[in-house]
Amino acid sequence: MRRICMPSSFAGRYGWQRDELYYAVAGRHLQGGYVEFPPVTALLSAAARVLFGWSLIGLRSFAVLAGAATVVLAALVARELGGGRGAQVIAAAAVAFSPRLLGANGLFQPVSFDLAMTMLVLWLALRLALGRGSWPALGVAVGVGLETKYTLAVVLVLLLAGFAAWRRDVLATRGFLLAVLIAGALMAPHLIWEAGHGWISVHWFLHPPPSPTDETRLQYINNLLQQLNYGVVVVAVLGAVMLWRDKRLRPLGLTVVGVPVAYFLLGGKSYYAGPVVLFALAAGAVPLARWAATGRWRLAAVAVLGAGCAVSIAFWLPGTLPVLPLHTAIQQAVVSARTDYQDELGWPALAAQVGRLAGGADVVVTSNYGEAGALELFGRGLPPVASTHVTFRYWRPPVAGRRAILVGFPEGKASGFCRGYALLGRIQMPTANHERGLPIAGCTLDSNLAAEWPQILRATGP
Repeated sequence: MRRICMPSSFAGRYGWQRDELYYAVAGRHLQGGYVEFPPVTALLSAAARVLFGWSLIGLRSFAVLAGAATVVLAALVARELGGGRGAQVIAAAAVAFSPRLLGANGLFQPVSFDLAMTMLVLWLALRLALGRGSWPALGVAVGVGLETKYTLAVVLVLLLAGFAAWRRDVLATRGFLLAVLIAGALMAPHLIWEAGHGWISVHWFLHPPPSPTDETRLQYINNLLQQLNYGVVVVAVLGAVMLWRDKRLRPLGLTVVGVPVAYFLLGGKSYYAGPVVLFALAAGAVPLARWAATGRWRLAAVAVLGAGCAVSIAFWLPGTLPVLPLHTAIQQAVVSARTDYQDELGWPALAAQVGRLAGGADVVVTSNYGEAGALELFGRGLPPVASTHVTFRYWRPPVAGRRAILVGFPEGKASGFCRGYALLGRIQMPTANHERGLPIAGCTLDSNLAAEWPQILRATGP
């Protein structure tokens, strides 16, 4: 295993997170789409593996770079709005210390790259509204952004509605059509993949399975405000008001207000609206800096920004980045409070445990992508690994034998596709995550793996 030459830090302190295991394996299966995310994340995963091997720090460095790009774009937003150096510093600091950015960009995940791409799209749209932008550049950003995360579509709908209502002059150019064509061309491989797979991603998002990040509508509001830092919410409000009052910028004002409202009404998750509230925060740095330039408001402006950054460092940082040693984080209940941390622990040990029990087996069948990803990355001398969970269903290995090790399947679910179920052990995890205590069993498939695949798919669900 190759490793990158960079200093050890808290970036990889706790270990691979469940979703990161999935994205790492997806990087070995490059294709036009995946069940619940577009292909950019897998492309970046493949690039990380080429550059750094199976290095967690190397993988997460892409997310860190995306976070840095988001901070730079926040400063550029302030500059486009007429903010001087002070406003740009305020915008960069407010976004950099926001719990949304700190939490998202500590892990390799589509959310990390969506923040940067959505901020880029909004910055380019801002430049167009001010008469100095580039439609082709926006078309490229939109195409790549939609190939990064589908949630950008809601931003685009509101942005276009705003331009159609108040700035038709911006749309009435050849450049707009060119941008649409560029974005469509970039989306074509994914659309072809979706059409060839029964639009499975559409079905997934219309009928999503339960998730630990599901929220009530009250939790949605609280988490949305929490993403900014309660202390600097007023800065985002200032930004939204400034954008709305200027008719040239009203499409952006509609977007930063309308996206959180749309997801509230649609039952979406608060982090879907994260990029637009960070854009509003960057915009709000401009009026805040103007206040800070006058003696009357200088103290209040400094207090707002200082309090927000201090709260992030003292209160939110341990919960958003693994800055605490693991034993301290467990003692202080930081791990139990965040499912991402719970899902970073114990995967190499799981692979070793399955390896000790898999002697003589022809295939290992897992119940979810976390288990499958861990066995793919950390397993040594294991038989082929199969899972019908999400996109793993398309990566079934060619297996002729029928002796199987089942990971995570209780006997009731396994009875539909194998016989002779024998409990060999239970998954040992250092924290009470989803895997802890699930069975590891041996059985004989009723037929070969290909023939039993539909039954296994029914047993595991989506």
